[in-house]
Amino acid sequence: MQSPAYPDDMVGLRELVQKTALAATQRRALLLHTDRLPHALAKPQHQRLARAAIEGLTQADRAQPFELSRGRIAIVWRDRGGRELDTAMAAISHLLADLPESQALPLGQLASVYDLPEQADWLLDELRENSPLAAANDAGPSRALDIAMLARLEQTLAQADISRFIRWRPILRLNGMAQVTAWEERYVAAHDIAATLCPDRRIKADPWLFRRLTRSFDRRMLASMSSPQDMRDSGPFALNLNVGTLLGPEFLRFDAALPATLRGEVTLKLSAPDILSDPAGFVFARNFANTRGYKLLLRHGSAALLALFDIGAAELDYVEMPYTPTLAADPDSARLLLPARVQTVLTGATSPQAIAWARTHGFPLVRGA
Repeated sequence: MQSPAYPDDMVGLRELVQKTALAATQRRALLLHTDRLPHALAKPQHQRLARAAIEGLTQADRAQPFELSRGRIAIVWRDRGGRELDTAMAAISHLLADLPESQALPLGQLASVYDLPEQADWLLDELRENSPLAAANDAGPSRALDIAMLARLEQTLAQADISRFIRWRPILRLNGMAQVTAWEERYVAAHDIAATLCPDRRIKADPWLFRRLTRSFDRRMLASMSSPQDMRDSGPFALNLNVGTLLGPEFLRFDAALPATLRGEVTLKLSAPDILSDPAGFVFARNFANTRGYKLLLRHGSAALLALFDIGAAELDYVEMPYTPTLAADPDSARLLLPARVQTVLTGATSPQAIAWARTHGFPLVRGA
């Protein structure tokens, strides 16, 4: 299996699992934890044997391998896997048979198999708990982001090509039992950039400095999308942006490059703290966006936020609402606070149960994460 050109396979795997869950597509996944090999099997040749043990699975139907951190590997494929899976598990068992009894390791701790979409949440939890970011947060990067480091990051990002850090995820519209992509959300993987440029810093420790940093992300993302040729074949999409970005030259260049076919098909995602920190600037940006045909979405909505934030007066088109036990128990708690014209995007809908709940309770727009 070929190593990725850059370390984003964890993101790619998460996105594939989320899409599988949302579309209720039957898949299986195997996660090989080579980092859990005991000391007696921690030599390079054992690592190679463990990887070779599952290589046959790459020949399964629609197989997609993913290189993860710390030498781990995941493979997702269609159907049951049959002979390829049996052969892989037998080879891994044979490798573990060489361990002394005192170091015995259950097969399931080294190689985990998941049925998707039923166990999508389990696999996503496993990826979150064992991601480099989670490990870094547990250990605690040594320092928070400070002004001096922020200035260096801004200087580095000023001319950087960050296209490899831009991610996509679908927003689905539920139409009866069918699911169609309403639009794709494009966003910058901030933590992946931080892991590359300043791995010892907690970039969100100071929310104001982080907001300042995201403006650099905005500018570089818009710069990467400002070619008419690049957007010509694009469908509807959404962008995470700061209010201040909508008033800058990068957005004007992006707007000028937007094809006529996408005019009215782009949604701009804004946060409540950003809107409230500069109400006059927001009104100016909103009016400009409306004139140019953009739709506006409030990120990270909740019943508590909507009780304080007058979304009707803000004249927004959409609001994100996370799928939580509180919302599941009382779906009207937040919806009653919304004007009829405002549509809700249900986020965190990663399981068939969440999709079924969304259909039952009239939430036609859903997002996996």
